[in-house]
Formats: sequence, structure tokens, C-alpha cells
Amino acid sequence: MVDAAVLRGQLAALGVRPGDLLVVKASLSALGPVEGGAKGLLRALLDAVGPDGTLVTLAFVDCYPVPLSREHARLVTDERTPSYAGALANVMVGHPAMRRSRHPIQKFCAIGRLAAELVDNHTPASPAYDVLRRVAELGGRHLKLGPDERVPGFGTTHVAQNLLGFRQRLPRRGVMFRDETGAVRLFEANWAGGCSRGFNSFIPLYERGGAFVGRGRVGDAEASITGMNRTLAIDLEVLARDPRFFFCNDPSCYSCRVSWDFSPRTPRWYAARYVLPPLRALGLGRLRRALRGNRG
Repeated sequence: MVDAAVLRGQLAALGVRPGDLLVVKASLSALGPVEGGAKGLLRALLDAVGPDGTLVTLAFVDCYPVPLSREHARLVTDERTPSYAGALANVMVGHPAMRRSRHPIQKFCAIGRLAAELVDNHTPASPAYDVLRRVAELGGRHLKLGPDERVPGFGTTHVAQNLLGFRQRLPRRGVMFRDETGAVRLFEANWAGGCSRGFNSFIPLYERGGAFVGRGRVGDAEASITGMNRTLAIDLEVLARDPRFFFCNDPSCYSCRVSWDFSPRTPRWYAARYVLPPLRALGLGRLRRALRGNRG
């Protein structure tokens, strides 16, 4: 069991400093047993950055197929809506000093000196990942607690995708939210995102480009700190030259192979390769032919 004092020492050894602006992504299961669980980790992080520091984490919420079902239309997101982003995100959402962005889906949660400046203006009209762009501009850093395979990315690749104007063909999804007048309205997802399994392809480039400023272990987990202004600059340079650089290696990944404007395949090709064969194996082809034979 790792206690707060040990965590603080490990974070300091990794390179976390008082006054830091940190975007934190953490796998609690990778950290191993921590005294106090996610709350204990948050206390250690807040102690490590001190009163002049700021913690930011992704606290995104679920969205649903549009048109919304009757059940989903009754759900209205607000600053206390639970996040699917993990235990640390939800502990931060419940913290009395937290500020949470007003974006209906891509919500960020922040605690500390710069919290209000970073998230209060992140609204339905804002780019989805704009808080991360702002953190990079301010010289903030990304703290990853967990292995790259379990905690993919370093906080800036989605920012670069959107700054470069990459477009993605996605099914309509959205949520109900309460706007500044108090009216409940539908908000539809309108940004590029998708698969992040290929983001680790950037790691050798970040290493050569001097983006890593700390590597080590916290609890049982691999841990790293990267400079987000540096990773964003590398992301922008690489993706401007090769938009497909972030694609994962899974040939059946619809997001990478089909959904982007520059994806190599079409929906029809994907259906013929990955959707229809399993249906045929289930005998649905025979059923369809039988149904056709029964038509008047």
C-alpha cells in the first residue's frame, strides 16, 4: 500500500514541481494499492503542485445516437455529471474547489490557481480540445501515470488534428444540456477525434525532439512528464506532412481505415470485408434469400 508521503516523493523525483500546470491521466489499476484510492492520489497531486499549481484532467461524458431515445433525451449534462474517464476524473468532479468546463460533452475539470482561466470559457461554442491547447500555450506539462498501452497519448494529438482542420465522417451523436438562458437543448458532437491506439507512434519523435522531461515510476506504474508545447509542435509538423501518421495497426479499425477524409477505404469496402462475412456465417444470407422467395 502506497501512502501519500511516498507518492509525493515519487512525484517529486519524477519532476513534478510546486507551481506546475499539469494535465493528468492516470490508471489507478496500474498504480497498484494506494492509500485512500483516487482521493489519496488527488491529495498527493495537489500537495505536489502546491497552492500555486493547477491540475487539469479529462472529465468527458457519454453521448448518444441522434435522434436521442426517450431515455437519453431525459438526461441533461451539467457540471456534476459523472465522467467515463476514470476514478481520478470523478474524484476531481466531486472536489469542492473544482471548476468544470461548460462544454456539454468534452468537459475538462481543473483545480488550482489557473482553473477558472482554463475552463470557464470552454463552452458549447469552443473547440472540443481547446483547454489542452491553452495549457500548451501556457507551458503546461502532461503527467501520465500508467503504461503507454493502457494510457495512450500525451494530450496534444487531438488538438493538432483539429487545428489542422482534419474532418471525420461520424454517426450523429449528442446530449441534452442546459444553455446560458436555462433552456434545455440538444448538442451534437462536431469535432474530429476517433481512435487513439496509434498515438504511441509519436513516442520516438517526442524522445528525439526533447519533449520528455521526466520518466520513472509512481506506485507500481510507469510514469512520464512531457512538455505539451513541444509535443503539440511535433504533432503539428508530423501530421501536416502525413495526416495518416496516427493511424493504428488494426486493419479492422473503422475509425482509422474509413472515417477520415484521408482514410484509405470506403464504408462499402469495410462492410464487404468485415460486416457481411460474419452475417453470412450466421446464416442471415439464407434467411434473406428465403424472405425474397416468399414475396408475392
